[in-house]
Amino acid sequence: EIRLSLVGSEMCIRDRIMTKIHLPQKKNLKDNIFAKYFLLFSAIMLIVLTVLGTTLTALVGAYTQKQTTDLLMENAQSIANSVSSNLLVADMNDTYSNEKEMICRAIKIVSNSVDADIFVCDTEGNIILCKERADSLPFFGKLGKCSFHTDYNISDSILQQVYESSYVGSGVISGQRSFIVGCPIYSSNQIIGSVFATSATSAVSLVHEVFKMFMLSAVFCLVLGFLCIWKLTRSFVQPLRDMSKAAKQFAIGDFSYRVKVDGCDELAELGKAFNDMADALDTLESSRRSFVSNVSHELRTPMTSIGGFIDGILDGTIPREKADYYLEIVSGEIKRLTRLVVTMLNMSKIESGSFEMKPQKYDISDQIIHILLTFEQKIEEKHIEIEGLENLNPTFITADRDMIYQVIYNIFDNAVKFTNEGGYINVSMNEDDKNVEVHIKNSGIGIQKEELSKVFQRFYKVDKSRGLDAKGAGLGLYIVKMMVEMHSGTIYAQSEDENTAEFVFKLPKEYKPVYKKGDKQ
Repeated sequence: EIRLSLVGSEMCIRDRIMTKIHLPQKKNLKDNIFAKYFLLFSAIMLIVLTVLGTTLTALVGAYTQKQTTDLLMENAQSIANSVSSNLLVADMNDTYSNEKEMICRAIKIVSNSVDADIFVCDTEGNIILCKERADSLPFFGKLGKCSFHTDYNISDSILQQVYESSYVGSGVISGQRSFIVGCPIYSSNQIIGSVFATSATSAVSLVHEVFKMFMLSAVFCLVLGFLCIWKLTRSFVQPLRDMSKAAKQFAIGDFSYRVKVDGCDELAELGKAFNDMADALDTLESSRRSFVSNVSHELRTPMTSIGGFIDGILDGTIPREKADYYLEIVSGEIKRLTRLVVTMLNMSKIESGSFEMKPQKYDISDQIIHILLTFEQKIEEKHIEIEGLENLNPTFITADRDMIYQVIYNIFDNAVKFTNEGGYINVSMNEDDKNVEVHIKNSGIGIQKEELSKVFQRFYKVDKSRGLDAKGAGLGLYIVKMMVEMHSGTIYAQSEDENTAEFVFKLPKEYKPVYKKGDKQ
């Protein structure tokens, strides 16, 4: 049967969809959103911490050097002033004197107080006074030897800078990196020597401490960032996982799954939109299944009748004298099939935008009367009274005559079908300079309020349980709405009570084509 073939086709299509929807079970680290965020965060944090650490280390180092060298220079100048006030050029040697003894003691006191090494040199750069020579006994009128400074060598370039003004810098002394300052000793505006002060730099230990501080800070920040990003990405990924799960359910035809929506951010809006899409798909799927069932029934029933009657005539089961009667039934069933096929073709053409419209100017009131005449037999069978025709005046519009004919025909077809025995159908028309409004009202069965907004939906059939519209596929009013809107018109249904129903459509008197996206204007 047709239904079995349609169901079989549906299963094949569904299997194809499922084969194409393939999600790998194992994901690489680079495909994980959390990993991407965390690696990006870690890279940014490391760059920031590196820049801050380098900058801070440089600033602290420069500040420490300035503070240390300023202190050394201050004390070196103090010693230079003391030497300048007590010694002459001839005294700049290692010969013992009370003044030199006092200067060495002063150098020792100052050196110990500032944790530095201060010494006095002659004009050749030879060290003659230092803290190690303080309190030393003279040996044949000379100061004792200083083993601590024996390997010290003051270069000529440094001496030249000292004699020009002063020297501030750093260098390696006895294998240790040190700050070095030097200043000249003046006596009667003559340079008689120089004073140098050195202090071991704490740059290595400082960098080590800064490195430790930033490592601890980096670890803390990374742990904190890990927790924050984990929580953040979880809130991002969970709705996406729900949507992925829902998409898989939709792929196998289950539209009952819904995404849990929390909050009011963009993901929540996406979740709501996803659920709305699921509702629409669920409705469409229900309509599609109902449509497949209706169409298969609509096609099978007349074809079965046609085949049965023709076989009966051919094999003699139906007497020859009754053949014409049954052939009329066969003709009616064929016309019914033709109408169904034409309706579906028109719907397909309209939805695809390939339906060609042929607007022309004609009298719509005359068209209404002619359409009513086609229902004359049914109207007389149900004893329906037609009201309002006497009030119709010639009214001309420019529109596609065949499309408007189908609009009015489908509305009258519903009205005649649902009007009660001995009821009425009222026709009225209003017009102004631009528009024409047609009202078609019938007695009988009204339309519930919750149904009014659905009667123009595709495949929708009002009051299926009563079976009054068993032969319809739910496409008539859907096509009516599309055709009216293609003329820039509007249509709606209303029901004042449970015993009446009314359809109203408005059309512009002058044809106004509605262009779809992609059409040439």
